[in-house]
Amino acid sequence: MTNLYHKLIGRKGNPWLDFYLSCVLIASLSGFLAVKGMTNICLFVLLFSSLFFIKKSFPLIQEKELFKIVLPIVITLALPIIAILLSQFGRQHWVIKSYDGPSRMFFAIPILFLFIYKKIDFAHLIAITTPFALLLIAYSIYLHPEIRAQESGRFATTFVRPNAFGTYTAVLTSFCLFHLVSPLKPSKLWFIYQASGLLMGLTLVIGSGTRGSWLAMPVIIFIWLLCNYRSIRSYLPWLFILVATAAFFGSSSLSEYIDSRFTGAYSEISNWINQSDTDTSAGLRLSMWQIGWQLFMQNSFFGYGNKGYTFILNEFWFAPNTSYAAKEMLSCCGAHNELLANTLRSGITGLLSALLLFVTPFIIFIRHIKHTNINIATPAQLGLAYITCVAVCSISIEVFNLKYLSSFYGLIITGLIAQIIHEKNR
Repeated sequence: MTNLYHKLIGRKGNPWLDFYLSCVLIASLSGFLAVKGMTNICLFVLLFSSLFFIKKSFPLIQEKELFKIVLPIVITLALPIIAILLSQFGRQHWVIKSYDGPSRMFFAIPILFLFIYKKIDFAHLIAITTPFALLLIAYSIYLHPEIRAQESGRFATTFVRPNAFGTYTAVLTSFCLFHLVSPLKPSKLWFIYQASGLLMGLTLVIGSGTRGSWLAMPVIIFIWLLCNYRSIRSYLPWLFILVATAAFFGSSSLSEYIDSRFTGAYSEISNWINQSDTDTSAGLRLSMWQIGWQLFMQNSFFGYGNKGYTFILNEFWFAPNTSYAAKEMLSCCGAHNELLANTLRSGITGLLSALLLFVTPFIIFIRHIKHTNINIATPAQLGLAYITCVAVCSISIEVFNLKYLSSFYGLIITGLIAQIIHEKNR
């Protein structure tokens, strides 16, 4: 363990404090989706630790080039809480609970400075924890078979529903994929460790039944091929064995399940278009997006807060051609789309804040994925995989609507961007 935290922390300090910081970092990612509250607790522990390093870390980013990276991400992390503040001020209706999720992203700002100062090798942290995290998730499912029964056979845990489960197991799986042929740790044992995580992750993603994550995985694989096509050649025999293993276990009943889900989605969309059956899973989402647009036109600037639009949905004149089931689902379960949900919650500023959560880190990461320094290129590729995955899944679900998901976003984004910054400053 001592050797491990020496690799994770580039700027050494008190050995006990460095060891403590390493344990918190490992726990924050290892317990994600498997241990309730773990990611949130670790975020606050890191927040308290970061307050001691802000003055020391700030001079490190005063160079013009590095400041151009830090300032946009600081604004992006602060904007969700600012959007809610402005929208509540405009409506003159204050709800403290609305700040729970956005505050987690805001608290990640001083953690960004902590990561920069301590020179955390966040890409290596992700590499060593992700396969283990997926194993813990699988073990959690095994311990609670009743949860799967409650969710009609779809994988989930005691505190993670199938849609969020599918999205974020896809994120963890993509991390394993991007470390499969990573030059950071080129060995057969390392390949087996990451390949095991990859196979476990793919099983969990498929078992979740989340079609958004299924659509995200081919995009992630395409990005991986673009980023690693030169490194793949020496691993071709191992990759062939991996693909053959996945094909063997993914054949027969599993392929039929995937095919039925995609075929069902196509039928549901077709039925919604011709209005023969609008109350299917995909049809309800399309109807909710249609209703959401009309709600936005009613109140574009300040939004409605959390479910404040319910009284309009009950009016007989509003969206008369939309089914009662779609209005009821929007009232109880939200918009099932990250951009639309934030637009309804906080108006135009909510839409802007949600867009920047995707766009700002995407621009930072994509600029560095081909950097000659592998310690810059690797975190950039991991970040691009994360943002792409949640962006694709956000079309059909909300991906930052819960506190632990906001905490995870704050940790991953700040950790990877901080590594890019301190490596460029070296």
